[in-house]
Formats: sequence, C-alpha cells, structure tokens
Amino acid sequence: MDKSIFDFSDYRSYLEAKTGAPGTRKGVKAAMAKALHCQPTYISQVLHEKAHLSLEQAEILNGFFSHSKEEAFYFLLLVQKDRAGTKALREFFQEQIDEALRRRLVLTKRLGPKDVLSEVDQATYYSSWIYAALHIALTIPELRTREALSDYFHLPIRKITEALDFLISAGLVASTGNGYAVTKAQIRLGNDSKNILKHHTNWRLQSAESLDREQLTDMHYSGVVSLSKADVIKVKNILLDAVKTSQALIKDSKEEELCAIAIDFFNLRK
Repeated sequence: MDKSIFDFSDYRSYLEAKTGAPGTRKGVKAAMAKALHCQPTYISQVLHEKAHLSLEQAEILNGFFSHSKEEAFYFLLLVQKDRAGTKALREFFQEQIDEALRRRLVLTKRLGPKDVLSEVDQATYYSSWIYAALHIALTIPELRTREALSDYFHLPIRKITEALDFLISAGLVASTGNGYAVTKAQIRLGNDSKNILKHHTNWRLQSAESLDREQLTDMHYSGVVSLSKADVIKVKNILLDAVKTSQALIKDSKEEELCAIAIDFFNLRK
C-alpha cells in the first residue's frame, strides 16, 4: 500500500517515496523538473538536503501530485518547517503539523459528516440500537416488511412498528406498497456529538451478546499491548484506513447480510 503524505514528518522523505527507489527515479524527477521549470539536478540537490524547495515550488508540486486541499496544506507545512531558520519557528510549524494530524484522526474529517436529523430525532435514534439496525436492515430486500424484521430480530411486531413509525417521521424511511424502504437521507455522528457515547455503548452491548451465538463469519479480537507514543498514532491511522477501505467496499456491495462494525483501540491510563 502506498504511504500517505500524512505518514511523513518531513517533505524530503515524502518526495523520495514519490520519486521511487534509486535507479527508478529518472522519469519522475524529470517530470517534476519540467513542472518546476528547473534542471533534474536541482531535484537531486533537494533530495540530498543541498537545496530547499521554495513555497512557490511546493505549491506547483501540490498540483503535480494532485494533492487534495488537506494534503496540499500539510505539504506546505512540512516545507515551511524545514525551511524555518530558527528553533522557535520550526516549533511553530511543528505545532501546526501536529494539529493537522489531530484533525485528520477525527473520523468525520476522514469520512465526511452526514447529518440530517434534528437534535430531538438524534436523541431518539441513538437511544437504542434497534433504530439504526432497522434503518440499515431495510436495505436488504428480504427484510422490508414488519413480519420479516420481527422474525429476523426476534422482536414483537409492535416494537418494530413503533420504530419504523419514528424512522418515517424522521425522513429516514418511507412506506411503500409492499413494505418499507430507506430514503437517500444519511447520518453520521461526529466525535463531538453528545450522542456518540450512547451510540458506541449500544453496539458494544450488542457485540458482547453476539459472543453467545458466534458464527464463522464473526470476528472478535481483544488484546492488551504496549508500544511507543509514535506508534500509537500509526496504529490508529491503520485502523482508520481499514474503516475507510471497508466503507468503500461496503458502498458497492450487494445488500444480503446485516452486520455491525465495532473497533476499539484505547489508552488504559486511568
């Protein structure tokens, strides 16, 4: 897997990774030099710490590498930190870099927030696991009637009906001639939401209950580890990237099975 720019703490290491291993760099370096209107030898001097990119050149490379807005901002911070002539200025840009990494670690910054519910409806939606479960279950054709949902979840039809009535009033579900269907409205909680704790608790409780009926397709992992402070950030990034990759796969996957995803990685310091 190619490394992200956010895996690098200085811009030269990033450029070395982008230009490839020694012996394979000529084409990329030549293209970079052409974009910067300079000689390929200048690129070599930059990589070997004998010269610096200017901010104008860094901005050109943002376009050359097709950086996103977030990536472009981070790349410019890396260049400015390495160009800084005093310790205080380097520390200033390092603080900006650290803040950019912290923002990126927030899940909604990685995946993008989607929220159409009022605060009142959010409080109801996240008060019980059943609302989210029914909401997503309706994407499966075989589960689009009250009876099918009742059998699947082993819940009374009355409870199913009450939950569906709420989802309809919230605009998340529509009643059809043959049952129910989800609308295009989507929601996602941010880390700063007052409902996030309840949401996580709902699904951790369901995860614990699933242990009594574990299937071959289930996966439960628990472990206590010790690692460096720097690697804590790396592990969290790996898990967030796994979530992003999974979401991309799930997006185009045929709706056949209803599953829950719950990942925990946390500091045990009390």
